[in-house]
This record gives sequence, C-alpha cells and structure tokens, in this order.
Amino acid sequence: MKKLKWLILHIEEIIAGTALAVMMCAIFYNVIMRYCFRSPTKWADELSMICLAWLTFMGAASAYKKNLHFGIDIILDKLPLRGRMLLRQVTNLVFVVLFGFVTYLGFNLYQNAVKVFNYTGWSYKIMDAALPLGFLSMTVYAVYFLAQSFRDKDAYQKRYESSYEEEMVDAELVKASEELFKRDEAEEGGEAK
Repeated sequence: MKKLKWLILHIEEIIAGTALAVMMCAIFYNVIMRYCFRSPTKWADELSMICLAWLTFMGAASAYKKNLHFGIDIILDKLPLRGRMLLRQVTNLVFVVLFGFVTYLGFNLYQNAVKVFNYTGWSYKIMDAALPLGFLSMTVYAVYFLAQSFRDKDAYQKRYESSYEEEMVDAELVKASEELFKRDEAEEGGEAK
C-alpha cells in the first residue's frame, strides 16, 4: 500500500523522468547512427517529439505541485498576511478554472487527432494525450490547494512562505558574496599600492 501511495504521489515525476530518459537515449542513438554509420533512424526524431510533449506537460504538473514555477511577487510582498492569503485563494480559483478548461480543450484535441507520424505511422494521439493528462493533474492539485486554503490555512501558508524563506537565503548569500568581493578588491587595491 505504501508503494502504491508513493507511486500516485510521484506519478508526474516518474512519467517526466522516463520521457526524458527515453528522449535522451533516442537522440543519442540517432546521433551515433547518423555520424558514425551514416544511417540515421527516422523513428528516433518522432519518438523524441512524443517524449518532449510528455516531459513538458508532466514536468509542468510536477513543478506546479511543488510550487516551483516562477512568479512575480511584487504585489504580494506589499500586502499583509491576510491580503496575501486572499490573493492566493483567488489565484488558485483562477487556476482551477483555467487548468480545467485547458484539460477540456486538450481532451478534444486528443479525441479529434487523426494525423499520424510520417515514418512510424503512430497516431498523434500518443503525443496529444500528454496535454490533457498534464493539465488534469494540475487541475487536481489546484482544487486540492484551494480546498487546503480553507481547511488547513497553516499548511497552505507554509507552502508559499517556504519559497520566500529560500529567496531570503539566496538574497543573504548574494549579499555575503558581494561583501567578500568588496573585501578582496580592497585587499588587492592595498597590495597594488
């Protein structure tokens, strides 16, 4: 049961990691075949395209789940804690609607795919399925985070505030390294005299 739970909680990372590994192997194989044996494989490019789609959408879902997407927090930084919480809740509601709508559009794209790849003859559905599944995952997490914002405000707040703490650590490291550079320049200037 633990393994199944772990698998469900990390399915996006597993799919994205597998897609990345397969894509890298296919590209590497094709480079070797092209430049060493003068016999490129046409299916490798198509497989790489499919893997790129899965890597992109599942990777995006994984990053959203872990709050790793970049954001511009100028307005948030100026608001009090309650204001930040309310703005995040509104943003999560917008995400639920937006991700849900893109999931719907992606499912229509998948259903109506009739093209096939030139060399392998595989259906585009293999590649197009990545879009609705990736956005479905993001929709599920957006609903979960929105519910969490009302149910467990401390955990919800901690999810976002931990990002700020990391940024503060980064800012402190930058400031410390600047001070070291200034000190080194001052010492070099003193030696030159």
